[in-house]
Amino acid sequence: MKLHRTLPLIVGIALAAATQAQLPRIVVQGNGAPQVFTDFAAAVASAQDNDKIYLSGGGFPYTGGLVIDKPLHLIGAGIHPDSTQVTSVTELIMTNTPSPLRITTAASGSTFTGIRFSSTYGGNTEGIRYGTSTADDLPTGIAFQRCQFDLGVYLGFNSSTPGSSEATVFNECYFAYALRGESRAAVVTRCIFDANGVGLFAVQGFDSGTLLMENCVLLGSLMANCYGAIVRNCISTSTNYICYDCTNSTFTNNVVAAPAVAIATAGATITGNMVNADPATFFVSETDDLYQYSDDLHMAAGSPGIGFGTDGTDVGIYGTATPYKPGAVPYNPHFRSTTIAPATNANGALPVNIRVAAQPN
Repeated sequence: MKLHRTLPLIVGIALAAATQAQLPRIVVQGNGAPQVFTDFAAAVASAQDNDKIYLSGGGFPYTGGLVIDKPLHLIGAGIHPDSTQVTSVTELIMTNTPSPLRITTAASGSTFTGIRFSSTYGGNTEGIRYGTSTADDLPTGIAFQRCQFDLGVYLGFNSSTPGSSEATVFNECYFAYALRGESRAAVVTRCIFDANGVGLFAVQGFDSGTLLMENCVLLGSLMANCYGAIVRNCISTSTNYICYDCTNSTFTNNVVAAPAVAIATAGATITGNMVNADPATFFVSETDDLYQYSDDLHMAAGSPGIGFGTDGTDVGIYGTATPYKPGAVPYNPHFRSTTIAPATNANGALPVNIRVAAQPN
């Protein structure tokens, strides 16, 4: 544990953001001496293998098409407005050209925590795509935790890329657009998917790899072409189905508003699910199938999802022994309050009081 080394740097980021909010900071720490940047692309270029890149709250524009070709660990201040009032949300913003952030095979082992991925082009844009060609589009050990994706996420260079069971991990993330497997694999736990328009399949293209969807919330969103998937302890407000064409998949202990869990699904195993459930009874607060951070996705009193999971806990993101973390706070120390005096004191010092809470995960 290196809290004693990283905390002063993170405090420095927060203080810089508070005193010069117009200029967010990035600290690169690891193999060499710590470096401070304001430009995301420059920080990535300077970082060495397995360095940590700490991003303060605020927006970091970068030109579309930026390539990450080394293992890096990107750690933001968080995505939830209520839990980032001191620092603000950390946002990577694709600009200049609508070309996705590229993650290549050489970036294997990279992790991303507490970051919102967005662009100036709207949601109908590729935000992240693996590889610059089919020759370098199979990074392994990639994990995203407590991130928000306003753009599409594609786990291969294109739809004809060779299939693989090497899984990308998405934990406690919010997808405001779509996740495309590109014949690759993923483990998706305690994640939220929006409706994102009529007929949009928010999860699809896992037709040659494998997919585990566990304790997720699908707000009117659908799945398609997910062969051999395991979908359990999820809750869906769609009145159509959860999945279309999910051959040989297994659906267990899901709560769905639709009359059927899946359709056009050969060889599927569908057991222990609840269909025709009333979506108005599901959550404490959620009404429009478009997730806002003011929504409360805990099971409401009397919800059919209470205790319905395979492990006896609730379905949805607040089930399991390690439920969704309130506020989606990243694992780095969380800034709870900052007080900066308007002027120096009699000794010429600027009084600053920062309250930080350590995080268990």
